Amino acid sequence: MTTRKRLVSIATGLVLSAAWSASGAADSSTHPCASVRDNTDRLACYDQAFGKPVETVAAPEAQFGYTEKEAKRQSGQPTEAEGARSITAAVTSLDRLRDGKFVVTLDNEQVWSQSEINSQADVAVGDKVTVRRGALGSYLLVTKAGIGTRVKRVK
Repeated sequence: MTTRKRLVSIATGLVLSAAWSASGAADSSTHPCASVRDNTDRLACYDQAFGKPVETVAAPEAQFGYTEKEAKRQSGQPTEAEGARSITAAVTSLDRLRDGKFVVTLDNEQVWSQSEINSQADVAVGDKVTVRRGALGSYLLVTKAGIGTRVKRVK
């Protein structure tokens, strides 16, 4: 590219950039909401003019197993007091910890860790298990053989 073509290209870019920024400034100053000084009132003005963004609420099953505080932290939204009482899912991954307890990943992407050793509670990849609420805020994972063991949601 010659020096003359390079200079013309740079000059064109500068002119277009200046025109674009001037038009953007003109647009923002002409909208009636731009002159509202209070942040809350300005947001309300824009919400009224353009509509509020759609909020998505996580399904109760996605929050199952988390404490109210943890569910709120995960989703960024408050949870309902009455949610799912249990979930049933297939085991997609199984890990054993050094102390003999297991950690399972379910097909709904939830990860549960065994809280107490129960040698009768045997799980394998592919098994359908149910996790249900237990006493005093605990959770029980019920194996395909119907054996329950205490678990805690990790993810």
